[in-house]
Amino acid sequence: MLDRLYSRYHRVEFLGSDPLEFPHRYSDPWDREAVALLAAVLAYGNVKQIRRSVEAALERIHRAGQEAQTSPRAWVAGLSQAEGLTQARSVFKSFVHRFNGGTDIVILFGLLSRSWKEHGSLGAHFVSHLDPAAPDITVALNGLMADWRSWLKTDPALRALARSSPSHSYFLTAPSEGSCCKRWCMFLRWMGREERGSAHERLDLGLWAPGSELADKTFPAGKALHPSQLVIPLDTHTGRISQYIGLTRRKTLNWLAAREVTEALRLCDPQDPTKYDFALARLGILSLCRRSYRSEICSQCDLLEACRFARKGRARELRGARGLA
Repeated sequence: MLDRLYSRYHRVEFLGSDPLEFPHRYSDPWDREAVALLAAVLAYGNVKQIRRSVEAALERIHRAGQEAQTSPRAWVAGLSQAEGLTQARSVFKSFVHRFNGGTDIVILFGLLSRSWKEHGSLGAHFVSHLDPAAPDITVALNGLMADWRSWLKTDPALRALARSSPSHSYFLTAPSEGSCCKRWCMFLRWMGREERGSAHERLDLGLWAPGSELADKTFPAGKALHPSQLVIPLDTHTGRISQYIGLTRRKTLNWLAAREVTEALRLCDPQDPTKYDFALARLGILSLCRRSYRSEICSQCDLLEACRFARKGRARELRGARGLA
């Protein structure tokens, strides 16, 4: 059932409906890491709005400084000093994505720049908190967020920025607070899943997977992020559909729900439970799964046999038909 859905929608022709499209435009792994982080944290709101905001942010970065077409990697690396952060704030002046402003983007990339400076890559920083035997990324994500929040308190330049823009905290969600951390789980899925299928299946980047260029050059020995440790990103689409097909009975889409859905998906693929995330999300993003039963749509769905929502809708439809007979 889920494998049929995966085969149908986990394909590159659907990248245009997902922020994962943006890091695919780059080949350098540090460019990809930076752009993927940007695209992930801005992935709230409708698809058109997300695309406009990511495009606008990248355009500002490419036009920054004296050098034509500054790369994301070069721009982020330049934020390790207070002067670079000040210049970056002017680059992102007037930038707004819903309730996050340009200063929040500068803070995010300032933290990323320090992770690069101290660890070589954000991936190396993350896996420094990841026990290879850990069942999932809970402890590691908490550790990364704790480090970044500590830096915001102890680094004078970052602290000043953070005080001027409290909305930056929306980017720094942690499992310890109960949040489902949807955008971070999505980012980690992009980083941890190395796909080896055909060209129509390779969507996730695998930048932090064993044997990747970033891992080989920057990770501590024996460290990497494995697909089996990922937690599914629960948004309104995947959360609602997961409830429909019985992957969770929780009504609140928090960290407990995300882990519960992930555990259910392990029954389908113990080594790669989040592989189904992109396909599940397409059902909602492409309006293939509505909030009302539509027989012309639901009858064609790969998940029909497991969908309690569709069964209830079909039963109501039959009762209505009998009443008219």
